[in-house]
Amino acid sequence: MNPTSVIHFGLGPIGQQIGRTVANEPRVTSVGAVDINPALQELTLNQVCDEDLPELPIVSSLAQVNAPAGAVVLQATVSKLAQARDQLMEAIARGYNVVSSCEELVWPWEDHPDLARELDEAARKAGVTILGVGVNPGMVMDTLPVLISRIASEIETVHVARFVDVLERRIPLQEKNGLGKDPAWVQEQLDKGAIGHVGLKDSLLMLAAGLGWELDVVAVESKPIVATEGVESGLGWIEPGQCIGIRQDAQGLIAGEPRITMELVMEAGVEGGSRDELFITGDQALHMRLTGVHGDKATAAILVNQALHAPKMPAGLQTMLSAPLLPRS
Repeated sequence: MNPTSVIHFGLGPIGQQIGRTVANEPRVTSVGAVDINPALQELTLNQVCDEDLPELPIVSSLAQVNAPAGAVVLQATVSKLAQARDQLMEAIARGYNVVSSCEELVWPWEDHPDLARELDEAARKAGVTILGVGVNPGMVMDTLPVLISRIASEIETVHVARFVDVLERRIPLQEKNGLGKDPAWVQEQLDKGAIGHVGLKDSLLMLAAGLGWELDVVAVESKPIVATEGVESGLGWIEPGQCIGIRQDAQGLIAGEPRITMELVMEAGVEGGSRDELFITGDQALHMRLTGVHGDKATAAILVNQALHAPKMPAGLQTMLSAPLLPRS
């Protein structure tokens, strides 16, 4: 069986983690590397990822990559779908499949219907697959709860909670969660959508679709978490009164009743440690607790694992709800 050809698109922290994952996966082979950062274009893929990977030059666009049609682009560049659109369309035009970490691509049909339709039609015409994946959104707060719900015959409510100790994570994620900043400034940036987690609403909508529920109201609220004591972070010392993280809450209502609720806490030294929890009420009272998920490693793993199956999936814009549940080997 020939290995799946992959093109690395985006070699920031997540892209480099993807490279390390690919280096340890014999079923895939790297055939191209793209990043818009001029400093990285002076290096090769193996140098940037510090792994046993091909000495591929890092180029500025897909047009400079010599890869076979049907190769899979591992896109790890942006969170916003509008910003990812041109990269995706170029990949489609060149006959490449795409597995992307773009958060808004995980479930784009409701918030970005026009872009979703454009990508779907282009991919179908080209005979390629586009798939947005990730650990969150894409797995622990949406796909996994949908899968667990299959063991319940009646469901009344679903509550999903994710707690992340950002001190265990990369510096850009600490910056994205406003560590050390003035809480008022963080709230302003949250209101603009300039910082904070992208995709909680998408997870809620994806979960509702997986449950077959049509929500009447969807509400999302984001607030800074204020430090009550000092703590050391990757960005320096955080004083009491400064931002120590961000809390997001989401709920989906049917007939005025909250049927789906979600809480996402990304905080330095979060109480109880990093964990994911799922509560389902109905004919059974289900509770699942998951620990040990490292967001960066898990995101890289799911991109590479899904890249193995993307070329065999139906052409078009797919989601994890339409992706087949196949053996790892």
